[in-house]
Amino acid sequence: MGCSSAKETTASATIAQESQEKTSEAATTTVAAVESTTAAVATVTQPTSTAESPSSIAETTVAASETATSALESTRSVEPVYFEGSEGDILDQKMALGRENYYAQVAGDFFEHVQGITDINNYDQLFPQTAERYFTAEDFADCPEDILVLAKNEIYARHGRMFLDREIYKYFLTRMWYEPTYAPEEFDESCLNEYEKANIELLVSLGA
Repeated sequence: MGCSSAKETTASATIAQESQEKTSEAATTTVAAVESTTAAVATVTQPTSTAESPSSIAETTVAASETATSALESTRSVEPVYFEGSEGDILDQKMALGRENYYAQVAGDFFEHVQGITDINNYDQLFPQTAERYFTAEDFADCPEDILVLAKNEIYARHGRMFLDREIYKYFLTRMWYEPTYAPEEFDESCLNEYEKANIELLVSLGA
């Protein structure tokens, strides 16, 4: 009996020690996860160095937002990206971001070669009147498919919708008027007026 009791005591002690070690490992893992999340969030809000180029700042801002979204395991499909600094600083960052964005280049060519606008700036919209009148197929006759895609999504962007397509999202981030607010699954299309709804349908029928 004494020998059996000693073995049971030893086994119990071993189990207790293993349980304590597992608990310690779990706690360490939890702490590490929290530290990783905190660091990612801090990256989004941390002021950027004045020594960095506008392009570097803009790319860091976008990347940090994506990292924070992943670390926090957000239920939203996409998160807003904010730029810090004066209006001039923000404009510089957006212009730098546009120089590396495919759709920004397409839009620039369209402004200059199709619409004849050489004084292009980041405050412009491609088709601001899509919220004010019904467009026809003839209005978009000279537009390549990429411009049709931007024209359609510009309507949504005016109402703060964000985009899953990284290049389209980055294009609208270059616009000074754009305020990213709603993830696609949060966006309520009832905010669109009748002109906008009809023009979206038209653009979709044209291949947007």
